[in-house]
Amino acid sequence: MKQLESFEIPRAVIFGPGALSKTPQVVASLKATKILIVTGRSATLRYANAVADLLSEYSAEVLKYDEVDYDRSGFELVLGIGGGRPIDVAKVYSYLHKKPLIVIPTSASHDGIASPYVSYTLTQKMARHGKIVASPLAIIADTSVILSAPSRLLKAGIGDLLGKIIAVRDWQLAHRLKGEPYSEYAAHLSLTSYKIVAANSARIKNFVREEDVRVLVKALIGCGVAMGIAGSSRPCSGSEHLFAHAVETRIGENEAIHGELVTLGTIMMAYLHGIKWRGIRKLAETVGLPTTLRQAGIDPDVAIDALVTAHTIRPDRYTILGDGLSKEAAKKALEDTELI
Repeated sequence: MKQLESFEIPRAVIFGPGALSKTPQVVASLKATKILIVTGRSATLRYANAVADLLSEYSAEVLKYDEVDYDRSGFELVLGIGGGRPIDVAKVYSYLHKKPLIVIPTSASHDGIASPYVSYTLTQKMARHGKIVASPLAIIADTSVILSAPSRLLKAGIGDLLGKIIAVRDWQLAHRLKGEPYSEYAAHLSLTSYKIVAANSARIKNFVREEDVRVLVKALIGCGVAMGIAGSSRPCSGSEHLFAHAVETRIGENEAIHGELVTLGTIMMAYLHGIKWRGIRKLAETVGLPTTLRQAGIDPDVAIDALVTAHTIRPDRYTILGDGLSKEAAKKALEDTELI
């Protein structure tokens, strides 16, 4: 008999053009009066201020993500408005203070929109607090706003989704070899998000229409729900993400775009899994994602070192990397897949 399960998934999802205007209605249903709005430094700050204006009848305070004091209490509701960092910081505050969370993405470059988890880097920084789990009660995704995000970030969202084919393969491998619990439903949902974006990539790649963004946002939200059902990021994060994290720890998160690193990792791990890596590479080229280290601005020595040590990033998470690659094997993988 299986153990008792509990799912952390969003209660409401509102998306489409003009969705931002529905924020007061969502907030009203939560009976909060003092609101913390976490946002970014530039364009996202403008949207955060616009939301604060919409919530003028409440006591709403707008803070940039690097200004948030996790020890400060008194807020009854948290809104994360922006990209990855503002949303992640909002999740951490929500988790630490046990307050409801609303996520309002201004871009669609990653699957953290609906996920209850935060980035690997922030997880490491907050390790003393244990596992951070803060599922948003609501997601308000205004596709008109997201459409105005830099095209490179939106393409990165496709890159993050390409990685799901590897994440599920790794999960299935760990299930077979290590007896790790596996959720067929969560895996299927993650793979469906991959298939949707893969089938539509040529049509949506330029992100000139609202419906292009709509396809991407739906797929990313689906991945977040898959993680909530699985109770971990397993269905959406495998060896391709371990490589990306290993590179990020060496060059800094600000020096690379996560979805682009995941794309490179996906090509390599598909090669290691023995699946059609050339098809994935072609798909990435069609979208305009980098398919070489040079295009992504990554030094080959950094990539080799990252590939050799990637398995140590999450030692509890078995992947195709097994106990690690030798330097020679890593270099060969990069050469055979034409990343260098």
